[in-house]
Amino acid sequence: MKTRHFKYIPFLLVCLLLGACEMDNNMQAIGNWTMTEPQLKPGVDQIELDESQPDASFTFEWEPAVTSNRFIVNYRFLLMEVGEEDLSKALMEVVPGNSGRALSVSPKASDINYALWAACYPSGETVGLEWVVVAKAIEREVVARRAISITPYATEHQPQTLFISGSATENGAGAAQALAMKQMVKADGTNTGIFELYTSLKENATFHFRDKAAVGSRQFGGDTGSLVACGEEISVPEAGIYRVRVDLNANSYELTAIDRWSLVGDAVEGGWGGDVPLEYAGRGKWQADIAFFKPYETAGYIFRANGDWGLLLKKVVGTGSSNGLEGQLVMESEASALGLEFEDLPGPAAGTYTVTLDLSATGPSFFLEPKDVTTPPVQTDAVIGKTANPNADAVSGNFSFGEYEAPEQLFLVADGQAVVSFAKDGSVFHSEVFKALEASRTYVLSDQADGSGNIYGHSEGLIAVETDQAYQLSVDFGSGTLFWKYYNLKVFHWDDPNGGWDSRDEVLMTYVHPYQFEVTAALKAGFDIKINSPWDVEFGTDDTALTGTMVNKGPNFKGITQSGNYLIKVTVAEDFSECTYEFVKQ
Repeated sequence: MKTRHFKYIPFLLVCLLLGACEMDNNMQAIGNWTMTEPQLKPGVDQIELDESQPDASFTFEWEPAVTSNRFIVNYRFLLMEVGEEDLSKALMEVVPGNSGRALSVSPKASDINYALWAACYPSGETVGLEWVVVAKAIEREVVARRAISITPYATEHQPQTLFISGSATENGAGAAQALAMKQMVKADGTNTGIFELYTSLKENATFHFRDKAAVGSRQFGGDTGSLVACGEEISVPEAGIYRVRVDLNANSYELTAIDRWSLVGDAVEGGWGGDVPLEYAGRGKWQADIAFFKPYETAGYIFRANGDWGLLLKKVVGTGSSNGLEGQLVMESEASALGLEFEDLPGPAAGTYTVTLDLSATGPSFFLEPKDVTTPPVQTDAVIGKTANPNADAVSGNFSFGEYEAPEQLFLVADGQAVVSFAKDGSVFHSEVFKALEASRTYVLSDQADGSGNIYGHSEGLIAVETDQAYQLSVDFGSGTLFWKYYNLKVFHWDDPNGGWDSRDEVLMTYVHPYQFEVTAALKAGFDIKINSPWDVEFGTDDTALTGTMVNKGPNFKGITQSGNYLIKVTVAEDFSECTYEFVKQ
């Protein structure tokens, strides 16, 4: 007998219609809910900020806004000008704790004072404002206001940073994209309140200055060189690259068009009568590949703007690397006021270099990257690793570097960077570990980590390295002697169970920079192996794996189970206490 269900269809349709009606009623209820204003509590109606107590806080409280549907309410605290309805123009905004749900905020005096200063209210003068609480649930907002008077610090806030922002700048409009300017700092670390930046500016567009790269920071504008807080936007008569200089002490700014930066001097083409230009690369940097010459040992050069001998950048004495490839710069005409000494830039070894002139907020500085340079061999008797027996077990030697008083610290420096930092013991300095040195580099002994200080040694202190190796060094200022030492490693391979020690193989390994030794050797299954530099270094392990770690004075390695040729590689620790090893069957 067939069961018929058609009689239930009308009942189901009625249920669906009733459910739809119920859902519609619920949706209508969401749109019909209400929210009351938060009730601002009295108590903070007048504030006088004390600059001796910048961390003092002031608490603003309110009763919660209430929604008819119990929606979650979030709050914002604002400081507003009286009568200002546009909430985006708040002088200050604070989000309460608990993700905006708390019913109070306690801003610090320093933050309130900064907000008033950024809005260009005069120091020490009481201003009438409103504190505002914005309550928001879903997309609905209600606002409550209460009057307040605030007296900012009597002393004007002095910004320590400055930025340039606006549609005319390289980064375009938007406070967060503002470009940082460089504050001029004296040799003793004193800030001058003078900022500058080299940058490109667009015509038919404007810019201004800010003390921070953020919305709510103070803007500076003005025309004809006068700097005005909250002043008019600034523009340039034509697009180009400019030196932008701001003096906060004199409330002034200056724009100098920069046609070009060039290199001038005997180390470059044309000598002191030439002009080898750089190309602007953006963000305050100039670059070019430039050929340098060495017509005589002390040939140098300078940076010059616009072909103007009054706009010269020279090297700050005592900065940069010993090889002249980098350093800090100062405008010659400003060096005296900053308490800085300057000199012409030393020409590098002859060849082609990529020259970078950095006049951004991280400058002013220069950097030369060798591109096509043939470095002549160093003519010096000061050679680490020079020996008549380079394949001995522990190789050592020494040379004289001259008579000097022992400094407080000592470094072995290459290309402006410390390769070895020595430990001092009276008049003797030791490298506490073995350091990987290279024959392709030239070194100096200096009392400064970048080689900018005193140099110790003959022939301008240049030290060569005979062969790549890991060296232990000792510098004795009492005798004026540098002592060096390195280890060669050998694979000892013998039939230990059958008394084969006297007929052992000793296979010399090849050093590979840095800290690696390798060799390919014929090994026999069941033979014992140690990697030695007799008898200071005896690497071994009781592990039989073909890769792993050996320790100095460890047991014999017994991991070769198949005879054949093996590539053996080890990488030693700086103190030769252990090494990682690898045996690869060929």
